[in-house]
Amino acid sequence: MRRRIIAAAALLLTLACGARAAEGGAMLPLSVLQALQGRYEAFLSGLEEELVSRGLLSQDDRAAWHAAQLGDYLTNGGYGSILITYQPDAMHYMREEDMALELSCRLAGGTLTLDTLRRYAPADSTSDGLMLSFSLTDAAGMPRAFVATLSSASGVFAMWDALAGSYASVGQTATTGGEAVLWSSYVPAADAQDALISAVFYEEETGEPIGEAQLRLTVDGDGYRLREDALGAVTQ
Repeated sequence: MRRRIIAAAALLLTLACGARAAEGGAMLPLSVLQALQGRYEAFLSGLEEELVSRGLLSQDDRAAWHAAQLGDYLTNGGYGSILITYQPDAMHYMREEDMALELSCRLAGGTLTLDTLRRYAPADSTSDGLMLSFSLTDAAGMPRAFVATLSSASGVFAMWDALAGSYASVGQTATTGGEAVLWSSYVPAADAQDALISAVFYEEETGEPIGEAQLRLTVDGDGYRLREDALGAVTQ
């Protein structure tokens, strides 16, 4: 008999934190979800321990289950609730398009971390594009303020428009100080090349260069896959 946990962590993102959806829409901006992400992951960690101890989640499936729940939170959480489910031996049915992925690389000015998803399929995406959320820490592990310019010869970027309460296209170049950016494209042709996204980072106050990184989106059938080595520093 298949057991199912529905800890309907009905985290009704009315969340006691007072986060509110943009006026006129039910979807919370990604920036709000990210601000709450630490608390949500702490909740997931505690729930995982309980599920493993009860034999409802195998240790081998734990990392995949966590990635799936976090991906669901970042892509669908703004609609008001999070459904936490687990079916033994069924993790291979989880869509990689809905699973969170964290990549990192070393730049001259610190460690760059990217929160994103494992795969992006333009025709089958639950969001307006592939989420790209960069953060930077210094040698002591402390957050470092930055401004980054993202560019790509293929696809377009979108950023949150607070006035419109939705994401708006900004073309093939985007500037971010840590705010999430979406990248979208058409379904790749049979002979399409991998998509490359360049990210150049500058010190927020002085404008001094911090470093440059490149993200490779590998063509994978009707979409793009992000491999574990997809993010790397660009050396001069």
